[in-house]
Amino acid sequence: MPSLRTTLTLLASGTTVLGVVIPVIIPQIPTTTTCVEGTPTTTAGYPMLFYVPATPSPDSFQSGYRPESGWAGEHLVGSYTFGASSPAETGGVFAYVQYKCQYYCKNGVGGGSFFVEGGNCQCYDDLLDPGTFVDNNQTLVGAWNAMCGA
Repeated sequence: MPSLRTTLTLLASGTTVLGVVIPVIIPQIPTTTTCVEGTPTTTAGYPMLFYVPATPSPDSFQSGYRPESGWAGEHLVGSYTFGASSPAETGGVFAYVQYKCQYYCKNGVGGGSFFVEGGNCQCYDDLLDPGTFVDNNQTLVGAWNAMCGA
C-alpha cells in the first residue's frame, strides 16, 4: 500500500483515468542558445536579414579561418554549393552566395549558423564560436550566426 505522500505526489504529477494514474510528461526545454542579438546588415548590396557576422578578430588568422572539423561534423545539418566559381571572388558573387545561403539555412534546414567558403554553404544546428575557428587556406570566407527575432 503506497503512503499518503506517494499517492498525493502521483496525483499531483499525473491524471487519473479509471483508477490508474497516468503520469504527465513534461518536455525538456533546450538550454543551448541558437541565436544572438544583432541588427540586419548589408554585404555588397545584399541584405543579410536573418544572420549576423561571427568573425574572429582581424589579426587572428592570416590565411583565412574555418570551423574546427570535429565541431563542424557534429553540427552540420545541411550543405549546398551555389553555382559560383570557387573561390567566388569576382564582383559581388561571394556576397550573393552568402545572401542565398542565409535563406537555404533558415528555410531549408533550420540552421542556427552558417559558413561560406567560395560557393559552398554549410549550415549548422548550433552557433559558430569564433574562438574555436582554425586556420584555413581560403581567405574569402564568411561565418554567420542566427539573429534572435529574425
